[in-house]
This record gives sequence, structure tokens and C-alpha cells, in this order.
Amino acid sequence: MRLRLKAAATDEWRLLDEALTHDSFAHEGGRAKPAASPRPASNERLEFLGDAVVGAAVADYLFRRHPKESEGELSRRRAALVSRAALAATAQRWDVGPLLLLGKGEAAAHGERRPSILAATAEAVIGAVFLAEGFTAASKFVMREHLAHADEDAAADPKTALQELLQGRFKRAPAYAVTSEAGPAHARTFSISVFLGSDLLGTGAGPTKKLAQAAAAADALHRLRR
Repeated sequence: MRLRLKAAATDEWRLLDEALTHDSFAHEGGRAKPAASPRPASNERLEFLGDAVVGAAVADYLFRRHPKESEGELSRRRAALVSRAALAATAQRWDVGPLLLLGKGEAAAHGERRPSILAATAEAVIGAVFLAEGFTAASKFVMREHLAHADEDAAADPKTALQELLQGRFKRAPAYAVTSEAGPAHARTFSISVFLGSDLLGTGAGPTKKLAQAAAAADALHRLRR
């Protein structure tokens, strides 16, 4: 993924660095920094800003794309497109996992796979684009990098969408398998793979098996529709 930011190089790198810095890393003070150095900024503020930008951009997109739909129907579509699963899928497509700055504990628990962290990072990146270039550019970025790759209905229920796709194409249903579990009992992370027979279709992770299955289904849909 390449971010087309027009800000000065120093500001661009500062924003990107902040967007990729999880609170766990910021809380530890960063790596290899002198004790007297200020605590690095986490991406929480950019996430807050990006959440608002995504919501507005998606609402504008849906309002124009579906002129005959009711407020309730538009709200359902918006909820799917701004959901954790949809934004996490976008962050996975960007392959931001290896770039994330995580604290030691979060890194050991494979936090780069957590849908909540991935979704928050996607929002933070969008917040960074907004600060660098303004709302018009950020809205176009959301259209190009998120909405252009999202399925409004599949985002709401990727497992059902995957099952329908496979039944229609192969007359077979997918199978899900837990490949690993990590983290303490109060903060487990489940990694799940989805298969069609012996063929691996996609992988996903989440704090519950249900969310991990949904992430795996979304990944499979993305791969099958490329």
C-alpha cells in the first residue's frame, strides 16, 4: 500500500508512524528510546478522527449510490461497511501487520492479527490522510482503498456470503478449523482457517471463534473474488 500524502516529508512520516503505533507500544515508551524521551504518541487519537471520516465518507457514498433506499436500509449498509470485520479486512489487504509497532506482550500474543487492532489501524491511517490532505482527499482514499474492495452485503455476514458462493459454484460447504490459540484466558486470540475440502481458502483471527471465523470467511471471499 502506498499512501499518497501531500504533506512535507517530516509530517508525512510522523503521521504514518503515529498511525501504526499501538497504545501498548506507546505505553512502554517505545523501543530503544532514552528514558528521558517523551512517550511516543499512540494511534488512538488518529483512530478517533478516522472513525468519523470513514463514517461520513461511507454515508455520502451510500446516499448517492442508493437513491431509493430508506434510512434503515442505508444504516444497515453503513454498519456493515464501517464494521470491525470490514475495516480489519482492508487493513489485512494493506498488509499493515508487519509494520505495526506493538508492545512486547501484544506482539507475543500476535496482536498484529487481532481484528480490533487492524480495524483501528485502518481508521488511524485514514485519519492521517485527512490531516495531511483534507476531507475530499480522505474521502477519495476511503473510496479507492476501502469501498472499492468491500462487498456491502458480504461485509455484514461474510460466513453466509462465503457459504452461498461455494454452494453456488461448487455445490459444497466450507469447513472451519482452529489452528492456534494464544494469550491469557481473559484476552484469547483464536486463529482459524477455512477450507473447501483440503484446499485452504482463507485465514482469520479474533478474540472469539465466531469473530475469527468471520475474519477467515472475509479473507476467503477476498481471495476468491480477485
